[in-house]
Amino acid sequence: MIWLILVAVVFVGGGTWFVAKSMRTRLIVAVVGIAAVAGYWFIGKPNMPDDPLSGQIEQIEKLAQNDPDKLTAEQFMALAEKRAHDNPKDPMPHWIMGQVLEASGRPQEAMMAYESALRRDPNHLPTIKNLADLRFKMTGTVDPATSALYHAAYKAEPGNLRMGYMAGIGDWLEGNKEEAEAIWKGVETSPAMDDTHRQMFAAMRQMFKIDAGAPETPAPADGAKPPQKGK
Repeated sequence: MIWLILVAVVFVGGGTWFVAKSMRTRLIVAVVGIAAVAGYWFIGKPNMPDDPLSGQIEQIEKLAQNDPDKLTAEQFMALAEKRAHDNPKDPMPHWIMGQVLEASGRPQEAMMAYESALRRDPNHLPTIKNLADLRFKMTGTVDPATSALYHAAYKAEPGNLRMGYMAGIGDWLEGNKEEAEAIWKGVETSPAMDDTHRQMFAAMRQMFKIDAGAPETPAPADGAKPPQKGK
């Protein structure tokens, strides 16, 4: 830090030295510059190194062990990044980063973190579930990639009825209605099915118009009868 101050003093003082028209002004600038450097040297902390968050890992780790509720999002990220650096093949740090980023309102970055976790372990279930839900929140639909994630989660965790139902919605939207109905039948007959699930699934069916009947054929404008089959 002291070197930054010295450089600033040299540039400012040097510029003023050449611009000033009198020796008196030049002397005043020189005295002020020397006083500033001397004051910082004795009052400030010129020998203190920079203290970025990465330099506080030891203290953060102690806080995580003793009082994790006090950790900030930035501290969680610092810990996760350190562990990702120490264990490049471990998906957990990237999953943690994804959760922190998602909670911080940064979904695109969270998605990248989840995808990074799955590159390390394509079967990491917490990441699969979080990424599926994040994709659904961001797009408002269950596209083929999101459907594949829900299917993988439901296969790994058959008791997770919501994952199964969302996988069925993905099938339905892709036109695979028989597969969707088969999944939903298994979900709805599960012993874990309760009123909360039923309300949630009814809302999802309404959202995607799954229960909507076929549109009625409008009557001809001239009042003529519609054509009958076979005639």
